[in-house]
Amino acid sequence: MPTHFPASPAPCGHRPGHVARIAWLVLGLAAGCGPSGAGGEAPDGPSETDAPADARVPTLDTGAVRDPAADVDPDPDPDPVADAAPKPDQATDAGEAPAPPSLTAVEPTTGDPLGGTRLTVRGRGLAGATVAIGGVGCDPLEPPDPETIHCLTPALPPGHHDVEVTSPTGGARLPAAYEAWSPAQLPGARLFDARVGLATAAEKTLYEWQRLTPEIAPDWRVRDGNTLTWLPSTGRFWMVGGWNGYQEPDGFSHVDPALGVWPLQNTTNEVWSSPDGVTWTLELAHEHGQFERRHVHNTVHWHDALWVLGGDTHQGHYNHDVLRSADGLTWEAILAPGEPPWAPRGMQISGVFDGALWTMGGQEMTGDPATMRFFNDVWRSEDGLSWRQVAADAPGSATRWDRCAGVSGVVEFQSEMWLVGCGCDTSGSNCGPADLRAEVWSSVDGLNWRRHTPPPWAGKTWHDVAVWDDKLWILFGFTFGDPANGWPAGNANEVWFSSDGETWEALPHDAPVPGSHAQGVAVRDDGLYSAGGNYSFGFGAGVDKSAWRLVAFRGVAVTGWTDRGVDALTVAPLGPDAGPVRVPDAFGPGEPGVQFDGSRSVLALDGVDAQADGRTVLWVARAPDLPLPDGWEETYAPLGTVVGGLDATGFPNSSIGLSQGRVVMVNREAGTGPAGEPLWARVEAGEGLQAGPGVTRLVGLSHGVEGEVIGWVDGRAVPAAGAATYPSPRSWSRLGGSLEGDYYGPNSRFAGTLGAVLVLPGVIDAPTAAKIHAWAQARFGVR
Repeated sequence: MPTHFPASPAPCGHRPGHVARIAWLVLGLAAGCGPSGAGGEAPDGPSETDAPADARVPTLDTGAVRDPAADVDPDPDPDPVADAAPKPDQATDAGEAPAPPSLTAVEPTTGDPLGGTRLTVRGRGLAGATVAIGGVGCDPLEPPDPETIHCLTPALPPGHHDVEVTSPTGGARLPAAYEAWSPAQLPGARLFDARVGLATAAEKTLYEWQRLTPEIAPDWRVRDGNTLTWLPSTGRFWMVGGWNGYQEPDGFSHVDPALGVWPLQNTTNEVWSSPDGVTWTLELAHEHGQFERRHVHNTVHWHDALWVLGGDTHQGHYNHDVLRSADGLTWEAILAPGEPPWAPRGMQISGVFDGALWTMGGQEMTGDPATMRFFNDVWRSEDGLSWRQVAADAPGSATRWDRCAGVSGVVEFQSEMWLVGCGCDTSGSNCGPADLRAEVWSSVDGLNWRRHTPPPWAGKTWHDVAVWDDKLWILFGFTFGDPANGWPAGNANEVWFSSDGETWEALPHDAPVPGSHAQGVAVRDDGLYSAGGNYSFGFGAGVDKSAWRLVAFRGVAVTGWTDRGVDALTVAPLGPDAGPVRVPDAFGPGEPGVQFDGSRSVLALDGVDAQADGRTVLWVARAPDLPLPDGWEETYAPLGTVVGGLDATGFPNSSIGLSQGRVVMVNREAGTGPAGEPLWARVEAGEGLQAGPGVTRLVGLSHGVEGEVIGWVDGRAVPAAGAATYPSPRSWSRLGGSLEGDYYGPNSRFAGTLGAVLVLPGVIDAPTAAKIHAWAQARFGVR
């Protein structure tokens, strides 16, 4: 028979309100009578009494976590307030003392025994008052006003506690108005809680790609060779130009490109803007007339304006000009076409260093590919109008790079100017693998250059270089393959960073961001933003109009995580680089979370944990919107597995996680297929659980021994689509992933932040789900 968590009677001597009634509909929670701290008995089940004082969190702001009306008993106990006296707002005779305070509500009514819950106490006459729960002081937050007090709850024994306020004019009390409770008190619970039980080591930073939006705009046409730049004075990102080889309406050309009409019409001068990478506005339409259409140009932020230099030849001549705009809307030609002092060229490299604007390199883009000219000259300007040649065009040497084009720009890093990667137009017959060079150069004056240690990445072109998070970054690009790492030729989703330009580290190559070249990458303090680029054409996976952000999560490496249940199970990383990161304020000030990178991060038991009588798996998480890998089929485990792992068969028998915004369980069925292969069933529930960077949700499901499956989303049951049997005890051995191996392993790993993971040996009912949700609201601010 399946294990359920039935209701229990309410405690004697107290008629609970609405939330209190739910609180006592859980097995083992019926306790002795009387206020806690005054002789009341602890509830049955796993004990969390005597929570240490150092478990209290000094600051925590989880926001508005519940509807106050939900906590008001429609039939309240008579005379709930002790020492009522006259109401504070009643008129008194002149010379009489002010009336004592009164209390009307406490929000939330449930919080963790470890303390640290932001409590709101409402009433009258509360100015200058202090709060105690079960006789223990509640740490004050902002100064109280006459009707509201905010404070952080102390560590308390599990159970119901009186809430009292004391002021110079008297006191007031709400009996048993607050319950200290956590899901660890449920029978057989495994509760992995980010606030406790984490063993940590050295400081560590994990980076996460977040798909901000799956579509920039319906009328945004896919493109590459566009730029993306953050202009602080406007508070917006600006996307300029780009290339698209299709005919209208999908592309920019008025005629069929197959006709070969010259000049080509496959570039644009569109200008788009966005305040956040999520919502986008077309500011200047195609062929607006303020400047020529172009792609593979450079756009930089300099002197509180956008500056555009160079481009291609797709309008019949080189984009040989210098443009400026202070607002992204009105543009002026600082140097009109034909006026710059350097020779016309395409794919030149520009940037800002030492307070000046620089441009260099580039190549010819028309004529005989075998004799195309490459440029090695360097130019500097203090105002964008007058330019000085710093280095003449000359062959490369030990102190000078050679044949460099197609790089997004030079950057300033550690008081030097850096040129990272040297390449050329791969359509030219004189540009082969040897001309996509893995080189890193720096200079203090633009004339003398220092070549750094050869990096571990393959030569590339049409890549982006940026400085962010005190590191030097190289992102994406086209390569002729990387045999050392086993990566094929084509668009790369490689992202590398360095703290000194000498040693480099890669983000996981299986990160969800699509491989690309000639994209726009912008730097803002909170991340690296990417939009447009060659990936947008789809290449078999369909058109992709998404925009992305790379963000940093800083904390300490997790070396073990022990649950709060009686058995105190511990999971640990499978290898030295497999640990997630404890982020101290992941869910608000003082509320930590465990960050997983979706690739290497996974924690494992030493063995398996089985549930023979049914199971419930719930978790609190912030999970970003992640697309399925091209061609991925969900067998063995969901895309973002939260709880899974191998059993004695060598396969996970039931893994649960997130995929495409839904809770998904992949369950191994009894028997095998015709070829002896394992049989799998897939069940899903809910929707919209991953959107943009992700919001904090409480989700999961219950699976009964008779095969029934219930989805849970933020404390409510939701229908589950699909069916799965319970042929043998289900078990788990992993948090944050399931299988191992280079393919199935990373493609089933969880990416995002876990606040708590709860595994129960049975199917919960609606009141229990509601109580767990109330706890998660108070702790993590879930919806």
